[in-house]
Amino acid sequence: MKISCIQIFFISIILIILNNIYGDITVEYNSSLSPETIKTSNISSIEYFNVFELNKTFKANISDDLLDQRLNVNIYGEQLIFLLDSSLLQYGSDYFNMTHEIIQQEGKYFLPVAFLTNILPQIFNNWISWEADKLKAKAPIDNSIKRIVLDPGHGGKDPGAVGFSKKNFEKEIVLELALKLKKKLEQQLDVEVLLSRDKDEFVSLQQRTKFANENNADLFISLHCNAHRKSEIDGIEVYYLSTAKTDEARAVEAMENQVVYEYEGGQEAVKKYDDLAFILADMAQSEHLEESYNLGANLQSSLVSATEAYDRGVKQANFYVLRGAFMPSVLLEFGFISNKEEEKKLINSSYQEKLIDSVFIGIRDFKMKYDQMQ
Repeated sequence: MKISCIQIFFISIILIILNNIYGDITVEYNSSLSPETIKTSNISSIEYFNVFELNKTFKANISDDLLDQRLNVNIYGEQLIFLLDSSLLQYGSDYFNMTHEIIQQEGKYFLPVAFLTNILPQIFNNWISWEADKLKAKAPIDNSIKRIVLDPGHGGKDPGAVGFSKKNFEKEIVLELALKLKKKLEQQLDVEVLLSRDKDEFVSLQQRTKFANENNADLFISLHCNAHRKSEIDGIEVYYLSTAKTDEARAVEAMENQVVYEYEGGQEAVKKYDDLAFILADMAQSEHLEESYNLGANLQSSLVSATEAYDRGVKQANFYVLRGAFMPSVLLEFGFISNKEEEKKLINSSYQEKLIDSVFIGIRDFKMKYDQMQ
């Protein structure tokens, strides 16, 4: 039987319609949130979408595990596990078949649209439904970085490190840096910035992290200047919480923790930081260690690149001021105030601007990546 040109034309149209039956998908929320659109694309005649569209629409936390060949997607606090190069996904003890396997292209992951229209409404049947060619969903939980606590070290009766000249004190320099950094962050990022102290006053280490927790901070950054008995020692370093791995790290840890002995009540105060509650707090905090390292690495790279200071690296130490902070947290050492040349730089306004700009860039870049993964 001969097929006419007109018939071929209509068959082609029908095939196009069948292959693009969904097109971009609208997500409507049961709240005042504006609808979002999940963009789809045709790959090998099948409708797919970039998995990071789930971040935009559901604030999903997305990560891949190449060792186990898995893609992890957390929606509404529930973990979905996609098996790479497979059409299967696992939710709890149940497996779902998306019919078509995940596709990887140029470092991106694409899921078949059937996941949205068929499987997502099954898994989250109380929160998501497929109605009239739209997804209707419960409003997502926004876990993006919105509030940052900056912690200018020391203060009041605790001067912190004393400069080579004996004229400058750590507590004054870091407060000045914190005030400038707060202004820049709030002007250029959509964040609220709180200070653990905004004047020359003493605040205990425990009060600092308590302040961050009570204000539901998303990041905690403690600002310091370093010191060493050898005046030639210099450089910038960033710490995140863990057991100190080197003698140098243990020395800095001891110096920053010394405030507990000198100004917070001696051995009895130390016991408060080392009791069972803090051990449990450390366990709860462990989930943020990788994020803390990533934040620290961003900051260290940005600072060293801008200032050309000696790169002392990202290190681990058991700083009391970081213990119990239930969010990504780091301690910044901007340089050695005990070094004659670094002391001059640290009180120089143009060098301070370099430090501020560098920390801003480090936080900005971390926030952009973190928010995409939430």
